[in-house]
Order: sequence, then structure tokens, then C-alpha cells
Amino acid sequence: MKRFIRLFLVFFILSLFVSDCSLFENCAACSMVTEVDGVETNRTPGVPYCDEKLDEKRNAEPVVIGNRTTYWSCD
Repeated sequence: MKRFIRLFLVFFILSLFVSDCSLFENCAACSMVTEVDGVETNRTPGVPYCDEKLDEKRNAEPVVIGNRTTYWSCD
């Protein structure tokens, strides 16, 4: 039983380090922001993106339809 607990703890600790992409890569949390007439009306919760996907979000052009603008904001 002690061996099982030790193995579980080791697996749990390793999974924490492996699942966090910021330990190994260039990462940031990105939110999709919507503005109407220059006033922010909606912001999605931040989602972590790393490397190429992060570059895609940072370099994405804003989408403008009428007076509504939607774009990615990465911290």
C-alpha cells in the first residue's frame, strides 16, 4: 500500500510539471475581446497558448463588422 501511495505521489508531481507548458515553452494566456464603438463588451476567460499557437493569436488581425471589433489579447 505504501508503494502505491509513493507511486501515485510521484506520478502526480510529475504530471504537474509536464502539463504546465510554461515550464518548457514561451506561453501566455489569451482572451478573445469584443468591442462595440471602442467599448469592451465581452472578454472570454484566458486560455494558455504556447509557441506557434501563441504567435498565431498575437499576429491575428482584428475582425471588424460594422461597429463591432473582435481581437485576441494575450498577457
